[in-house]
Amino acid sequence: MNYIFTILLSFFLLIPSVRAQEDAYSYMDTDEYPGEVLEISPEEFEELLHPPSDLADNDPFESINRVTFGVNNFLDDVLLDPVSAMYVGVVPEFLRERVGYFLRNLSEPIVLVNNILQGEMQDAEDTLRRFAINSTVGLGGILDVSTDLDIPYKREDFGLTLASWGFEEGPYIVLPILGPSNLRDTIGRIGDYGFDSINWWAYFTDDNALYSYTRTAAQVLDSRSDNIDIIKDLKENSLDPYGAFRTWYTERRRNLSSKNEGRIIETAQPEDEDEEVLEDDEY
Repeated sequence: MNYIFTILLSFFLLIPSVRAQEDAYSYMDTDEYPGEVLEISPEEFEELLHPPSDLADNDPFESINRVTFGVNNFLDDVLLDPVSAMYVGVVPEFLRERVGYFLRNLSEPIVLVNNILQGEMQDAEDTLRRFAINSTVGLGGILDVSTDLDIPYKREDFGLTLASWGFEEGPYIVLPILGPSNLRDTIGRIGDYGFDSINWWAYFTDDNALYSYTRTAAQVLDSRSDNIDIIKDLKENSLDPYGAFRTWYTERRRNLSSKNEGRIIETAQPEDEDEEVLEDDEY
């Protein structure tokens, strides 16, 4: 197992510039509310502060992981957290939503391939329709027209596909820069890169490095800004932030791996909120 970890670690340290990747917060997120700062319930927060022992048992590389976590945390403190806070403070939520929709639309080809690999052909059809509609009528994805047409977004990646095939999550791993993961999701990242048609397009263009850095920066900024309050609370209020983040990542990914939780996401629309207000007023 040590050899596998070393190979994977080397792979991510030697990522070519063209390899656009999402960080851990993107992989954990259902993208149910792009651009909205997310919260967790008091019950879930209390659980994160007291991680179950079985998660620690699934962390054979804890000493190495803690070093990597420390380096990542330093980068967060000096760069990513301040930039994310500035992004949330300066950019209105409406514009952050558009960015989230656009990035989500870019990921639809990856979702499509994983729908097919899981044998979910109806989901594949819906994903293809979403991509076609949002890329055209939705102006490249900045408008989520498909949800208005009752074609919901369905979060998928190759890590979730491996889970549906029966692969265990494997040991917990903290990747440089990208953050929390596990062996299954780390392999899944490699698959998602290969499924991403836009990455292949970028590979054969002269501006591939610019594309990769821009897309990766946007993905990281979008996901971290959505989770900025949760991240702050875990860092400031946990006696062991490493253990809290490990629990948060693991539990969120396990929920996404379940067919009954977090797989079909219907984006909230403004008119839905208006209807709820009217219903409350009637009473």
